[in-house]
Amino acid sequence: MNTIGSNQENNSIYIVIPARYASSRLPGKPLLKISSKCIISHVASRAKILADKLKQNSHVNKIHLVVATDHQGIFDEVSTQNITCIMTSPNLINGTERVYAAIENLNQKNKLNENDLIINIQGDEPFFSIEDVENLAITMLKNNEVPLGTLAFKRNEAELFFSSSVVKVTKDANQLALYFSRAPIPYPKELLGATGLDWLDKINNIKEISFLHHVGVYAFRYHSLCKFAKIIMSSNLEICESLEQLRVLEAGWKILVTEATKEPFGIDTPEDLKKAEFHFQKIKDTLL
Repeated sequence: MNTIGSNQENNSIYIVIPARYASSRLPGKPLLKISSKCIISHVASRAKILADKLKQNSHVNKIHLVVATDHQGIFDEVSTQNITCIMTSPNLINGTERVYAAIENLNQKNKLNENDLIINIQGDEPFFSIEDVENLAITMLKNNEVPLGTLAFKRNEAELFFSSSVVKVTKDANQLALYFSRAPIPYPKELLGATGLDWLDKINNIKEISFLHHVGVYAFRYHSLCKFAKIIMSSNLEICESLEQLRVLEAGWKILVTEATKEPFGIDTPEDLKKAEFHFQKIKDTLL
């Protein structure tokens, strides 16, 4: 893999946080509060710290931080933090489409370089690891060949391994993704039963099993984000698993997987919100 040479032009980084108001399991999620602060404000505050840290990297030209939303209330909330917020259509299918819409809005005013880095941070990850995302960005800046990078966290909880809401990823010796799935992968041969439902008994006795939990942070190069949004059509695997990253994997792209040091904490349900409040009270004095 090539690395940045001294004669290569420095690139800009665009940190984009997609924040959709509607949520089937948690309506109005970005504006719900953890302690006295909205979820989207927690994410945006941490993203500002990340932006300040990345500014110190010698390979970075400029840093832009943007929230992309479809709701005026989110727009108003973010604006109080002096962060750029861009209104996007409520009809966009996923977060990546919302990120692309915001980036194209910015591109009309300030033309992007094809290798500028677009970092997509989920709007429902109020405790995302600044260090892990910074490491992903720097790794991508040092690599000229891979169009897309993401994060994964090592875990061993069997309950999560068998959960369809936890996305798993496998990778090769070069840290490139082999596959993402809601199904348990890689599946240990010893857990397979020879006949009937033997495998169910085996699963019930398993408490720990090693796997990589995909963390929904992406680092696109601008040209690859454009191809994802405008050229590459939805794929069979993407539709089957409801995982948009499978669209580019099936198209033959390389996806760099950088290991995270801190576990993800996304908020999807009322139970998650209660856990987030408890977690915040426990760690608030140590948060950057």
